[in-house]
Amino acid sequence: MMYQQENLHHAFQKIFNLRDTFIKKISGRTLFPSQKRLSDVILKSVFLQQGEIFAGEFSRQTGKSTIVSDTDTFLFMFYYPICKALGWRMYPEFNFGFFAPQQEQARTIFNMLKENLKKCKELGFYLEFDTFNGNTINIRDKYPRRQAYCFTASTTSHPESKTFHKINYDESQDLPDIQVEKAIMPMGASTNATQVFTGVGGYKRCKFWQLIQSLPPENKVILPIEEALVERIELYRTTKDLYYLNYEKYIEQILRLNGIAKDSDHYKTQYMLQWILERGQFISYEALIKLEEDYELYHEYTKPCYGGVDWGKMHDSTVFTIVDIEGYVLDWYEWRGDDYSSQIEEIAEIVEKKFIGMKHINCDSTGTQDMGVDNLRKRLMDTGRRIQVAGVNFASHKDQLYKNLSKLMHPILMKDIVVEPSFVKFPKKYPDLGKRERFVKQFLDLQKEVKNEKWRCNHPEGPQYHDDYPDSLALACYVHKTQSVPSNRRFMIG
Repeated sequence: MMYQQENLHHAFQKIFNLRDTFIKKISGRTLFPSQKRLSDVILKSVFLQQGEIFAGEFSRQTGKSTIVSDTDTFLFMFYYPICKALGWRMYPEFNFGFFAPQQEQARTIFNMLKENLKKCKELGFYLEFDTFNGNTINIRDKYPRRQAYCFTASTTSHPESKTFHKINYDESQDLPDIQVEKAIMPMGASTNATQVFTGVGGYKRCKFWQLIQSLPPENKVILPIEEALVERIELYRTTKDLYYLNYEKYIEQILRLNGIAKDSDHYKTQYMLQWILERGQFISYEALIKLEEDYELYHEYTKPCYGGVDWGKMHDSTVFTIVDIEGYVLDWYEWRGDDYSSQIEEIAEIVEKKFIGMKHINCDSTGTQDMGVDNLRKRLMDTGRRIQVAGVNFASHKDQLYKNLSKLMHPILMKDIVVEPSFVKFPKKYPDLGKRERFVKQFLDLQKEVKNEKWRCNHPEGPQYHDDYPDSLALACYVHKTQSVPSNRRFMIG
């Protein structure tokens, strides 16, 4: 047994050396120690078919996506030759799955893999592609086929069922647990697939957070910013290559130019890898998904309906949400940026042509936004329709807005029995999956803080987070004001 272990150790040392040489050849880069640690354990699990689960929590821009794509490229090129040379049992085929909360994020590592494979072909490696597009890679040569598929793992997606031997999850701090456990992980059950979760710190307990807490030390690599800087300084001292000082300069720039403070939540989660869990979620995934209903959407609505407009800014969106008198979300409209004049014109046209029964529109009037409220009111008056347009100042009303919305999005219970179901419903089948995906994600990201009985509901810090859809729905539903009646929910319109 000792002899076999020594042989196995020597075999993997050769594999790791081959990997280092290969990656240096295709990319010109030397791997950092943290990258090697993660790649080493992934390769062992794959070659020995151990089906291990790994977590890589790396400070932003320190190479977590790079090492996953580099390791997968190595496996694409050398898995079968190495297994054949060493007489190891091989998979009959080798399938890779790439998942992330949104399609663009899933494509990050997937596109890195594609670029690496293109480079391999340029360097003279024999590669023939049956498929090589935005979501699929299929390699055909003398070895069994290798395939890679890229999917979104959002709650609104329904990824095609595949059989995977290695599954990659990126931006894992934002992945919906139910989607991971019910839809994705089973795709690796029959193969005992190796699974790799990568990400940063976050704001809610999730599977990635649980893995960081529970996995043994050898199954996780955690690289906060302080350790990342130490790695680079040590390599600079060894090589005198100024490249290794670039990351420190990058951090200085984001702090200085982007106005990010070291004590901000964004810096703590994305770079220090801290988890800020004291902020509660506004609504859980389980509660939100119960609001899905399969109802028909029409091209024209003559029955009473109500709108909410959250005006966008430079990096946000203006979102217009319409709900009917029974709490069904009828539609979402979204415009990027702050060109309010054209947005107001389009809102007026939408109301005039589609929502014949529109009675009331609430708009954010915080700061200078009240000008948009006045202009929309004037524009709708030109249509001859009697629609009330009201400004709602978030500074003084956001507590009431979200307390009201929370009541409408949760059922009334009495001794764990549903006395009255949730009032708000949103469409299970909606033609624009992107809007529906953003609606769901923004509600799952929405954080609730309670101070002196006042609710403060906002998105987490960071450019990837937004709360335009929740704010818009809260405004639309503000006409459905609830009264405190223990056994029944009453509504006042207006």
